[in-house]
Amino acid sequence: MDLRQLEIFTTACEKGSLSSAAACLNTSQPNVSKNIRALEEELGRPLLVRSGKGVRPTAYGRAVMEYAVIMRKAAEKIASLAVPEGENSLRLSAYPSRMIPRLMVEFYRAWGEDVHVEYRQGGVEEIVDHVHQGISELGVVFVAQKRLEVFQNIINYRRLCFLPRGTKRLCLYVGPEHPLYRAEQMDISQVPGLKFIRGVRDFFSVEHHLETVSVGAVDAQELSHWVYTNSDHLASSMLQHTDVCCLGVMDVCTPYGSPEIRRVPIQGADGLMQAGYVCDPEVSLSRQAKWIMERIDRALDGSGNT
Repeated sequence: MDLRQLEIFTTACEKGSLSSAAACLNTSQPNVSKNIRALEEELGRPLLVRSGKGVRPTAYGRAVMEYAVIMRKAAEKIASLAVPEGENSLRLSAYPSRMIPRLMVEFYRAWGEDVHVEYRQGGVEEIVDHVHQGISELGVVFVAQKRLEVFQNIINYRRLCFLPRGTKRLCLYVGPEHPLYRAEQMDISQVPGLKFIRGVRDFFSVEHHLETVSVGAVDAQELSHWVYTNSDHLASSMLQHTDVCCLGVMDVCTPYGSPEIRRVPIQGADGLMQAGYVCDPEVSLSRQAKWIMERIDRALDGSGNT
C-alpha cells in the first residue's frame, strides 16, 4: 500500500461517494475505485460497503481509516521536518515564471544572506500540496476563472485559504517566425491548428484550461502539441527559431529572456486567469512572506519594476 491509496480511501469514507472523492482529489472515479480495490485486495478484506446511495466503511474499514489518517498526518509532518522554519526563513512555492526569481534577487539584497530561502516551482496542484504539507508557507498561483469553484473546493478540503489578487488575461508567446508575431491581439477561435510547446501538466494550468474551452470554432481535439518539455532553455530556443508557440499570462514577467519573443493577448471571456496566494490560515505568515506578497502585488498591478 502507499499513502496515495490511503488518501483516496479516507476521502471516499469522508465524502460517502466515490465521485465526490474523485472531485476533491482532482482525479477520475475509475481511478478512485481502482486504488480502493487494490488496497482491499492487498489487505484481503473489504473496506467499503457500496450501494446506490454511495459508500460507507465496513467495521474493518473504520479501523483502517483511523490508522490511515494517523499515517497521512505523520507523513506530512516528516516532510515538513526537512524544511527550516522560524524567523530567518522564507518558504515559497510558485508557478514557473521569471517574476518570482527576480523578486528573490531583491529579497536577498533587502534581507541579506542570513535568511534561508526555500523556493520551489510547480503546477497549482503541487503548490497546494506544498502548503498543505507545511513545506511552503506561501503559494503563488494562477487559476483559470472557470476552474475557481473546483479549485476552491480543494482548498477548503485541505483547510487552506485562497487570497485572490485580481485577474490577468491569457496570452500567446511567439517568436519572429510565427505568423502571429506582428499581431496586436488574437481571438481564442484562432487557437486550433497552432503548434504548441507544452510544459507543466496540471488540471489548473493555462494549458489544460485552454484545451477544455469550447467556444465557437475551438475544438480541443484540434490543438496540436509538438514539444513537451519542462526546460525553459529549450522552450526559449524553440520560440525564437521556429513557428511553435506557448501560453502565458499578460502583465506578468515573461519567463523567456529574449527580446525577440513577444506576447499576443488572447481576447474572449475564456482567457481570464485569477492570480492569488495559497496559505494555511492556522499558520502566521512570516515577515519575509508578507514582504514578498507586497512586491508581487505591485508587479501584478503593474506598479513594480519587475
